[in-house]
Amino acid sequence: MVQFSTTPRSKQEADATASYRRFAGGFALGHVVLMLAAFSFEGVAAAEHGIAPSRLVDIYGGASVGRALGAGYVEALSFLVLMPAIVLVAWLFSQRTTGGRLAAQTFAALGIGYVASTLAVGFAPGAAALYAAHHGGDPSAIAIVSDIRNFGHVLQVAMSAAMALAIGIAALLQRLHTRWIGWGGVAVGGVGLLATPLAHNAVSMLWLVWWIGLAVVLLRRNIPRV
Repeated sequence: MVQFSTTPRSKQEADATASYRRFAGGFALGHVVLMLAAFSFEGVAAAEHGIAPSRLVDIYGGASVGRALGAGYVEALSFLVLMPAIVLVAWLFSQRTTGGRLAAQTFAALGIGYVASTLAVGFAPGAAALYAAHHGGDPSAIAIVSDIRNFGHVLQVAMSAAMALAIGIAALLQRLHTRWIGWGGVAVGGVGLLATPLAHNAVSMLWLVWWIGLAVVLLRRNIPRV
């Protein structure tokens, strides 16, 4: 389990904590910027579950392989940028109470799982389906591979909601940024876990808005602790 420790005891340590807070916000926002930039360049229509295999072949086959894979790589890099944000956010919300520390460690564990599963189950199957569509792959096999990506995405959305819930609880227990990160995280996480099976795309967008807000909160200077 990831370990976090010690409350700052000097002005120097307090200043360092303020710097880490801004680094956390910068990495969190950088993840979003890179991801949205990749989306805008990718040029592949949504390949949702339930689309006919022949239509999937048209979707993947009509996309530029080089452009799509390049954008996919940039999107994958955005999740590598997310990793230090997760570690720093977890550390920032683990310095006052034992309960807050445990909630922050849970957030970190969920975040690591979220990034790892996204890279493994999100990007690789999508790239494989794209390649197969351009090289005479069987439409039914392409549909199966594409659905691995789609169903994996649903579980990843649920994991992101659990992340919001965990760090929201940590913020409340630590009495740190309790409004947006605390109560906001609990609301987004709780609603997200319930709504993901029915509306995972909406939950994903809600989480993204909350995450951008978290980044802005951490980037601001002299922000109140509640």
